[in-house]
Amino acid sequence: MRQRRLFLSALLSFTGLLAATATQAQPHPFPNGPVRLVVLNVAGSPPDLLARRLGAKLAAEWKSPVVVENKPGAGGAIAADTVAKAAPDGRTLLIGADGPITILPALGATLPYDAQRDLAPVAALGETEFVLVTHPGTGWRTLGDFVRTAKARPGQLNYASGGNGSPQQLAAELLKQRAGIYVTHIPYRAAPAGLQDVLAGRIDAMFIAVGAALPQIQAGRLVALASGGARRHPLLPNTPALAESYPDLRAGTWFGLFAPAATPPATLRLIEAASTRALADPALRAEFGAQGVDITGEPGAALHARVQSESARFAALAKATGIRPD
Repeated sequence: MRQRRLFLSALLSFTGLLAATATQAQPHPFPNGPVRLVVLNVAGSPPDLLARRLGAKLAAEWKSPVVVENKPGAGGAIAADTVAKAAPDGRTLLIGADGPITILPALGATLPYDAQRDLAPVAALGETEFVLVTHPGTGWRTLGDFVRTAKARPGQLNYASGGNGSPQQLAAELLKQRAGIYVTHIPYRAAPAGLQDVLAGRIDAMFIAVGAALPQIQAGRLVALASGGARRHPLLPNTPALAESYPDLRAGTWFGLFAPAATPPATLRLIEAASTRALADPALRAEFGAQGVDITGEPGAALHARVQSESARFAALAKATGIRPD
């Protein structure tokens, strides 16, 4: 009897040891530590605000801190390079946009990373349409007015952008190409500075995000000539879309979530699923919709396809126009 009790005691101890060992061997659930969302824009910008709302939702689901880190500069290349060189564990992610992912590489910029080799698309987050605006003093009220004047005065009109190789410049160059006009490009260090000169009547026109231009349009200080989507923008229902005059012509920018390319596929899928769930929140979509940001929340495959198609389109535009980044 005594031997039986000793045997049972030893068996229970051995079973407990096995259970403890198995528990220790189990990997901790992702993320097992703080997650960084590296944003290519300054605090308060649409990508930054979206990162903070998304980060709060991910932190609640993962029961782990999600920290937003702003790294503006070099057209977004600083932020992209930070994530491209980060440990591929899913805990450093990029809130990126077309600039450092599709535009700068297509224009032949010298970059410390390869956007398609070093970064993995995780999820499409949102997009913002541009609107072509002008000062009321120009007398233009429609896109047709602008195009007719540009054709009558080639090279005498000008447009502002956020710099050489910026999304605003590419939108204007695409319009010039389709409309057959020549308008002089005036690059600024940032789009808001260019917008100030349009408001002052020193610059004839520019493409700018709908959310940034809307208060000035509503106040009558700017005239909206055309919005950049396939259909009229819900915040500018009386402004024709570019596509009404030039089918398939779009003007805008997008935001996407990226990870280091060597991140394990299972981790990428987990982040993708959590992100798309967070972005499906109707309240979040309504909040950003009122600011001119359309929340997409599409999976990584859709973002990958967009990167591929835009890279080819911008490379062709750069070849045709000779656009070079700053």
